[in-house]
Amino acid sequence: MSKKLIALVLAVTFAFSFVAKGATVEELQAQIAALMAQIQTLQAQLGQQTTTTGACFTMDLKLGMKNDDVKTLQIKLGVTPATGYFGPLTLAAVKKFQAENGIPTTGYVGPLTRTALNSKFCAPPPTVPPTTAPTTSTTPTTSVAPSYGTLSVTSYPVSNPQTTLNAGQTYEVVAAQFKATGSDITVKKIPVRFIVNGGSSAFPWTVFNSFSVWEGSTKLAEISAAQTNAIENTNGFGKDYTYNISGLNWVIPNGQQKVLTVKATLAPSISGTVINALKGTYNFNINLDTNIVYTDTAGVTYTTGAMTSAITGGPFTLSDVKTADISVTTAADNPYDSNVVGSISGTTRFDLMKILLKANNEIGATFNSADSVTLTLGNSALKPYITAVEIWDGNTLVQSAAPTNWNTNNTTSTVSWSNFTLPVAGNSSKELTIKVQLGQLDSSWQGDSTKYVTITAPAFHGIDSNSNLVNANGTGLTSNKAFVFYKAPTFALNTATFTSSGTQTNAYRYGNAKIVFSVTANNDDIYLGSGSATVDLLKVGTTTPTVTNNAVLSCTGATTVTNGYRVSNGTSATCEVDYTVDASSTISSADYYQVKINTLTWYLNSVGSASNTAQNWGWDNYITNPIKLVNAQ
Repeated sequence: MSKKLIALVLAVTFAFSFVAKGATVEELQAQIAALMAQIQTLQAQLGQQTTTTGACFTMDLKLGMKNDDVKTLQIKLGVTPATGYFGPLTLAAVKKFQAENGIPTTGYVGPLTRTALNSKFCAPPPTVPPTTAPTTSTTPTTSVAPSYGTLSVTSYPVSNPQTTLNAGQTYEVVAAQFKATGSDITVKKIPVRFIVNGGSSAFPWTVFNSFSVWEGSTKLAEISAAQTNAIENTNGFGKDYTYNISGLNWVIPNGQQKVLTVKATLAPSISGTVINALKGTYNFNINLDTNIVYTDTAGVTYTTGAMTSAITGGPFTLSDVKTADISVTTAADNPYDSNVVGSISGTTRFDLMKILLKANNEIGATFNSADSVTLTLGNSALKPYITAVEIWDGNTLVQSAAPTNWNTNNTTSTVSWSNFTLPVAGNSSKELTIKVQLGQLDSSWQGDSTKYVTITAPAFHGIDSNSNLVNANGTGLTSNKAFVFYKAPTFALNTATFTSSGTQTNAYRYGNAKIVFSVTANNDDIYLGSGSATVDLLKVGTTTPTVTNNAVLSCTGATTVTNGYRVSNGTSATCEVDYTVDASSTISSADYYQVKINTLTWYLNSVGSASNTAQNWGWDNYITNPIKLVNAQ
């Protein structure tokens, strides 16, 4: 259609040049009027065509976005090329449009700007009749007038409150909630104020590197804490300074609330003089001052009235570079006393101890050596077979070392590890396993209750993330015992329950305990007597048994033999210890009780043979739930 209009204009030009040579003035005027009528008709048709391509904006648009709405915006504002990406050219075009329409020139396409855009591009223009000259519409254009607004600022808790700030770290020091009423509010400047309390003085540039303001995880702006940026206030030299964080265009939509957080990054090191001045009775605050600068959509700039009082963070104290706080504790799944079955054809590795290396603050550390470990044997006959002690991080071997410095009777030695890298992140923990490598046993080896091994937890040495030397000591922590055998059973707990039963007159007289576990025979058949188990009846909260009695043992998956069961070499059986207690003679009605296996005797040749082991270890977790029993009435 536009080409046709151009052609018509050219035709008018040529016609005028030819007709003008012989036509009268009246004839020329008549021809011009006819041509103008045709132009008006074409213009009206062109206007009708554009109504089918109106642009309506329904979402906010801002710098960095890319979509079809941005592309439509670019077309309507004459930005070329129309790529659909909201870049600097589009930002400039939006600001120009906002200025032309009395809207704050933020470059952000919000509700006010969208209303103006839709008023101009979304509503269809009036249709001009093809036979009449175009007329000017008298209907007023619909738009939202700029409005006056208010900003209120109230205190808001920081997400990670701290009272002692350490050199080289970044902390949230104060937060505030901003609310816009009556208009969108654009915050332009936030002042951060450093105030020393008490009788001392300190300069902020000797304490901080920078201040920054954040909305959630988005940093809005940052300013260096250099002396050149500090404004000294009237409270005195070395006492009160303000840093203006400006250049903001932080928009709070009308009727909405947003939270702004001020963060302070401390210098990598702080002199002892400053630290001592600001410790104890002396501290400092960081305030959100009342002198915030903001504007509303009416274009009014405000510098007062946002707060009734300053929003205060602190008080805080200072400390030099923070040192990692690392502890060594026994892990929750530390192995109980247990049987370890060795081999006569190869080495055997077994878990002896599990420890937890934990960073108790945000400072991590990397360890490279560990020592102060004592390895103890119950019998010196084990010494030739303990070939190595290892530290494992999950499935990764950290370091291995042989025991050294055996004492004169060869039952204790020391172990140390070096030249490894073991990082522990701040506010996290790492579970480590100490394993023992057992050498090849000879065929005559026989285990017994004296042939066990224990170890003490190590002391770790390294450097933390602030370059401080750090030690983490496991002093006082000792593993449980690992009893070394060649032919022996291994056990695994399934369930342990304790229920009550009784008579019509005494419903809680009898306690019925059932402890179920699996038994695996290793390197020989294992025999279990049906009367070979004893149990302890324990009052909850005590370690001394109220009574120790025989219990009944039964097994499935094993071969029944005289007076018991045989578990064939390499196979497993499921066994159950059953015990019933009568409350009439041993029970206090005021207490709770539970049942634990005390001893289980197993045999190598037959039930009752001399080759037996009365195993009274490894039963710590073979214990029932507690119940309350009642004396017989």
